[in-house]
Amino acid sequence: MNKKTLFRILLSTGAILWILSWIGDTNGKLPESTYGMILSVILTGIGIYFWLKFYKEIRGHYPKFYKKYQELIRSMKKNPFNGIFFMVKHLLKFYTFILVFSMILVFIGYLTIGQSEPIKVTQNYCENNIDINKITGKIKHYGILRNISSKWSSESGSSELSLIFVSENGIFNVFSKLEKKNGVWKVKKLEIRNKNTGANTVYKKLLN
Repeated sequence: MNKKTLFRILLSTGAILWILSWIGDTNGKLPESTYGMILSVILTGIGIYFWLKFYKEIRGHYPKFYKKYQELIRSMKKNPFNGIFFMVKHLLKFYTFILVFSMILVFIGYLTIGQSEPIKVTQNYCENNIDINKITGKIKHYGILRNISSKWSSESGSSELSLIFVSENGIFNVFSKLEKKNGVWKVKKLEIRNKNTGANTVYKKLLN
């Protein structure tokens, strides 16, 4: 198998696996979707390596991304549709860029916002609440994708978030509102929906 065919297979497989893993994560296919995302990053990385190697062998140098970017901007100033023509001409490269960009965003988000204090407080609340444990059983895995909107300082703040987890009794969505007072985060409202039965609400709590 030549390098051109190899890197195309690797990049295409990485892209397909990433999309399937993304869908799997939002639907609670855990931890398979997490492993799929990690494998997708590895395959994509190897594919890019072989593409760069092939590119240099053919042209004698590595891609000049910034130069291409400048050329694209100049051509789009003359005709905005040139951007579409460029995308079609370099379809695999374009989708590889989008793929890598989304991977970077997801993993930066997971390592920063996804591991923030409101997330940890919500997870701790779910794992140690007796009433929730009776419904869900022991929580096994959390999804990588989390939605969170927060605004806080060192002493006060507020946060709203949602995440998904797989437990002994199936797949559940968590929606939580938190407040930060005197530097301490506390859950003020928490709702759990059971995705196994059409995402109906199985737990709802308002706290003072």
